[in-house]
Amino acid sequence: MDESTIMILGTTTVDLLLSGLDHIPVPDGDEFTSDNFTFCSEPLTMVLGGNGANTAYVLAGLGGTPTLCSAIGRDPLGAIARGWLDDGGVDTELLIQHHTAATATTTVIADAARNRQSFHHAGATARFGIEDLPGGTFERADVLLVTGYQLLPEWRPDGMAKALQQAARAGATTLLDIGPAIDDPPTLRELAPMLPDVTYLLANAYELRTCVGIADVEDAAGQVLGSGAEQVIVKRGAEGAIRYGPDRALTTVPGFDVDVHSTVGAGDAFNAGLIHALWRGRSVVQAVRFANATAALVIAAPAGVLSAPRLHAVEELVQDASPSES
Repeated sequence: MDESTIMILGTTTVDLLLSGLDHIPVPDGDEFTSDNFTFCSEPLTMVLGGNGANTAYVLAGLGGTPTLCSAIGRDPLGAIARGWLDDGGVDTELLIQHHTAATATTTVIADAARNRQSFHHAGATARFGIEDLPGGTFERADVLLVTGYQLLPEWRPDGMAKALQQAARAGATTLLDIGPAIDDPPTLRELAPMLPDVTYLLANAYELRTCVGIADVEDAAGQVLGSGAEQVIVKRGAEGAIRYGPDRALTTVPGFDVDVHSTVGAGDAFNAGLIHALWRGRSVVQAVRFANATAALVIAAPAGVLSAPRLHAVEELVQDASPSES
């Protein structure tokens, strides 16, 4: 893995996490009231965020030096994000510093029941496009993950299609994560031209149903496969994941029971574990199992992706939980 070129195209943000609330405040004028004010039993936490940065950071913790293709601002938060990534072992050569836009931020408020409200400033990620990178960048990739699809508007759809095409024609394994399904999520019609260049399409059930426009996940996966993607992997949180193969045969891969600290970054950690295991030569089902374990350890950690597990910890969890599947 150290000699390979693994590229992650996606977003980089700084996340501000506020939890330990007895209730989520609601608008109630400009004075403090019992509805719009709440005490927090846990301190504000600042962590690395963004689909691309999260995946790259967790992947580096498992071994290797993934290259992150993303953008930050020339501001203190950008310096903090780059510092985290550099310290974590991520190659930030293609992490662009935008001249005028700020580093993207997401403020997440969660109550004790894990109900979440999020506030996002797109910043530099909304200004970042394929023209910011050297020509032919993705021809160097052995593995390419494209993630945070609708959060990178300057890449959508032509830039992402070109990146996937460059990588696929050079013989790379390609992965496309279509989440999160917010704002203006992609449709199957939009994605169809690029799917023949996609080895693995990644999504949770809601994202996949929204994309295809039908309620049945298995049928939705079948339509994606019929449009050219080689395989579809549906992330299911605590329930694990389902892999749909070229013949539409499905394999359910169970998750892991852990004490959840925060679910932020779970899907990105899954992607990191999947890429690592595939590149280590494991079967797809084994790789999905490894991905489930990676995500489980991240959501149980106090600092999220900044507490990303090392390889031995993931392997131990997989072996302890189900030796026969490791």
